[in-house]
Amino acid sequence: MTPRESQLDNERLLDLMEGVTDGDAKSFDELCEAVRGILSATIFKVLNNREDSEDICQEVLAKVWEHSDLFDHSRGRPLTWLRTLARNRAIDRLRSKQRRASLNERFRGEVDTPANTVSRDLTEMVSANEQGKIVRDAVIELSPDQQQVLELAYFNGLTQSEIAVRLDQPIGTVKARIRRGVKCLRDRVLPLLSVA
Repeated sequence: MTPRESQLDNERLLDLMEGVTDGDAKSFDELCEAVRGILSATIFKVLNNREDSEDICQEVLAKVWEHSDLFDHSRGRPLTWLRTLARNRAIDRLRSKQRRASLNERFRGEVDTPANTVSRDLTEMVSANEQGKIVRDAVIELSPDQQQVLELAYFNGLTQSEIAVRLDQPIGTVKARIRRGVKCLRDRVLPLLSVA
């Protein structure tokens, strides 16, 4: 436990969390003031980036305001719960950045490879266009909710947690929409691609 953490009184944090759960803005402001530095330091240890750490800290505190009822004092101390939220959110951001960097690298490699563009003959291009049309048609048939989460996950590179925060939806709802959307695409596209 750091000196800063030892100065935080567990009972006081419990009182503040209870106030936040009751919708008391003053309790929330006091809680933010008390834990912001510790949460920022926790996040910075994962990301090693001050600007991203500040962004994540804001997101975590906003989540606390919106979902403070998820804290269960019988399972641990408020500071432990808050630090866990912060660390998990920082890890999500790190993974998202790594995934995006990997996708960009692969894309650049494919675009920069002259053999890819030269070796494709007309038949391959026509086949690729037909397959693309099949996939596009299948995506259009998905529900708007499924289209939205799949776009955020596969084209914007967001994690399921990031999508849940962005859409202000429970993580379980986001996971279910992605799972159902992928299943619908698989069911519609695979039979057509095997024929094409």
